[in-house]
Amino acid sequence: MISPHTMTAAVGGTAMDTSERRAIFKRVTSDYVTYGPMRLALYQLAPSLIVSSSTTLAGTRMGVYDSRLETITIRRALGLDVKRCVLVHELAHWVYDDDSRPPYGAKRERHARKEAADALIDATRYAQAERMYEGDLWQIADELGVYPGVVDDYRKLVIPSTRLQQSTAYGEW
Repeated sequence: MISPHTMTAAVGGTAMDTSERRAIFKRVTSDYVTYGPMRLALYQLAPSLIVSSSTTLAGTRMGVYDSRLETITIRRALGLDVKRCVLVHELAHWVYDDDSRPPYGAKRERHARKEAADALIDATRYAQAERMYEGDLWQIADELGVYPGVVDDYRKLVIPSTRLQQSTAYGEW
């Protein structure tokens, strides 16, 4: 449960710190599995955060976080599963109040992609889907209800770091 202090801070206009934002991220990504309820929960848990949709995002962007306005904008034409993935990715930027501008843009973008993939994909379900569909990216994504790019990020960013954590925990390095 989010503390009354957190809610007061958000409503009163005082910026939440990273740990408070992280708690909201964890709660939203674990308690709500679809886009609509996830977005509605944010209105209560993070009232200073604005989540909107647009038909005019630049290029092929699916979403964007603007730290100056504390606003997440998501491409309106996306399907609900993809919108959920984009919302979680942009929430990862929000947690660290980061909109991937230079000089740290690429590093922060990679971090947001890893956080989103880790939050959206359950390791056990992923392993089952990987075996069931013999590694087919699109079928795995469909089974897990995520955008194929999230599965790719999970493979490239989450699995290697999980293996590294496991190997260092057992003294293998």
